[in-house]
Amino acid sequence: MAHIIVFIACVAVAAYQLARVPRMWAFLLLFVALMPKMPIAVVPGNTTPNRVDDLVVGALLLWWAWTHVGRPFQGRREGEPERLALHEKMPPSSATFFLLLYWYAVAVCTLIGMAAMTTAPLTGVLHVGRLIEYGLLYFLFYGSIDPDELGDFVEVVRTSLLLVCGIWLLQHWTHAPVDGPPTPWATLYPTFSATYDFGGYVMLSTVLLYALWSTGASRSVLTTIALAAGAFVTVFSESRTSLLWLALVVMIDTIVQKRWWLLATGVLAVAAAPYLIRSRKMLTLITAVVALVTSFNVDVIRQAFMTDPSLALRLRNWRFAIDHWLARPFFGDGLGGYLSYSRQYDMPGPPDGWYVRVLADSGVVGFVAFVLLIAALLWILVRGVRSEERPLRRAIVYAAALAVGAASLSAVFVDTFVSYKIMGVFWTIVACGTRVAAEPDATGVASNRSALPARPASHALPAPPDPLDLK
Repeated sequence: MAHIIVFIACVAVAAYQLARVPRMWAFLLLFVALMPKMPIAVVPGNTTPNRVDDLVVGALLLWWAWTHVGRPFQGRREGEPERLALHEKMPPSSATFFLLLYWYAVAVCTLIGMAAMTTAPLTGVLHVGRLIEYGLLYFLFYGSIDPDELGDFVEVVRTSLLLVCGIWLLQHWTHAPVDGPPTPWATLYPTFSATYDFGGYVMLSTVLLYALWSTGASRSVLTTIALAAGAFVTVFSESRTSLLWLALVVMIDTIVQKRWWLLATGVLAVAAAPYLIRSRKMLTLITAVVALVTSFNVDVIRQAFMTDPSLALRLRNWRFAIDHWLARPFFGDGLGGYLSYSRQYDMPGPPDGWYVRVLADSGVVGFVAFVLLIAALLWILVRGVRSEERPLRRAIVYAAALAVGAASLSAVFVDTFVSYKIMGVFWTIVACGTRVAAEPDATGVASNRSALPARPASHALPAPPDPLDLK
């Protein structure tokens, strides 16, 4: 009964949000957060089956391309709005070139891998197709979310995060066994198939709200509640990678912005963690980080890898991946080739390390192309943060820069960039940030939803009103 009530409540809240913001991008954000991963067809030789979300996201991308880019072999009908050619619809951002360059690099490397028989044709096509499908979300969101809709965008992300956190809490409270100890916090994660994509989604959504709150662009009650909920769930989600890099992002922001009171709060939180957290994995992480920071002894990291089963499994797969990369250093085995040697609990699985996987799959060619993409995104967004003055616009660009940093760091230990749950919110935040950076607000007229008065020259003056409080 509790699950039925939660389902009805989620549908009702999502329907209300879509009634307020009847846009395809809003539907996609809610769909990514709330739709469970439901397999519909198993692909021979692959660990990830084709799912309902693959079909829905693919269908929406095709519909968007058909209606917004234009029919390739058919002229415009009478009375129909003019459609732009594909090259004219591309986001006018430096990131566009580097994203296309990365796609081209992995496609070429995969074709070479097929010819060398280091990856199966069906496997290579599936992995390249999924990588391009998730990246196309950047183009969709860039062209769909207008800078005047940033307030609506924040509200949809905030609503999605609150729903996910609410479902997660209710699942644990209602999933009480008749006999034995209560259910551990990390055993249930709503609509997600693994702790890493659950933690990654919550981490990036929390990063967005943190940027809004820390810059003063939005400190409304709902934003504060959602930020606290996201931080709480990240701590107890059992995704150590998400917690580690969320904490690092906050630390970097604290040092750059010189918020020493926040740094002191973080130190107190770390000191209190052993008394509040009951997860063995999280306590091991916190103990290792504290020991490394206080002693500067690299042996702490080596010991953590050797004694933790999950980290030891990663280390084993990384060694195999490096061996395969050394055998084909320039082009790798082709996407999906890792399935022939990588094992997760005696079953084929990913290496659980994105950069090692990129090297093994696409060699130096793919690795350099991916690093150039990340560097281009950071360069665009950091410049945008420095030049933007309107609080909400500046906070969105800042959130996008933090999101790129957090996702890139978490990719050291998990395959961040091939999880559609993580990529759905990642490319949305990045698309909004790069569009704001590429389209400076020269009108000087505040929008009724997202634009705010220019930031005062003196920080002593009162802060402008929060546009999200009006909702």
